[in-house]
Amino acid sequence: MKIVNAVWEKRNLGVDCNEITISPDDSLETIKDEISKYETEYTVVKIPTGNIEALFLFQKLGYCFIETLTVCYHTGEDFNLNKIQKRILEKITYHKMNNDDIDHLFKEIKQGMFQTDRISMDPYFSTVQANQRYIYWINDELDRGSQLYKISYNCKDIGFFALKKLTDTEYFAFLSGNYLEYLSSGLGFCAFYCEVTEAKRQGAKRVVGSYSSNNRGTTAILLSIGHILRMQYYVFVKHN
Repeated sequence: MKIVNAVWEKRNLGVDCNEITISPDDSLETIKDEISKYETEYTVVKIPTGNIEALFLFQKLGYCFIETLTVCYHTGEDFNLNKIQKRILEKITYHKMNNDDIDHLFKEIKQGMFQTDRISMDPYFSTVQANQRYIYWINDELDRGSQLYKISYNCKDIGFFALKKLTDTEYFAFLSGNYLEYLSSGLGFCAFYCEVTEAKRQGAKRVVGSYSSNNRGTTAILLSIGHILRMQYYVFVKHN
């Protein structure tokens, strides 16, 4: 088992939190014997998909399933775009955000542009907490050198994406989304296209991302434009 003390969640959500990732080598007996030592106010457990024995075990231990988390990547070689998407991209631009752009992004977040993550959907946390957690997260990543970009369509700002450099050849597109006015516009693929394009421009050979099974729209878009599956996890949570 890999144990991470998510100290940032004390600030974000007001709870002590451990995030536990189960290894394929962990036996059920080891998990049973050890798991209680690492439980906190809010405990998150990630189980590689296919480990049904562990899935049932955590249900018996009082954990609730909340999502399947998929980690994927794109090499930037083939986006499988249709004719309509290609025409849309002719009118798409993106630029690094300035302070006013970031303020606008935070306003959109506070108004509820993200609603499908495990915090937003957990009744133990408020909408205000879930939204503020994104803002804390973004600010933390900016302090570490990550970059935010705004996306425009016909000169109107429609959304954003965020990039974190992992190595010289691998970047993590850790967050993106369309602003509220454009959530159902059919422009959702633009952020994913732009983040891969920009990372590749900076020298990346692989752009990693992740998404929740609760967000079916993102799932459909990423698969359609050529993202490759790397790993999937069942995610369980428990409140003590």
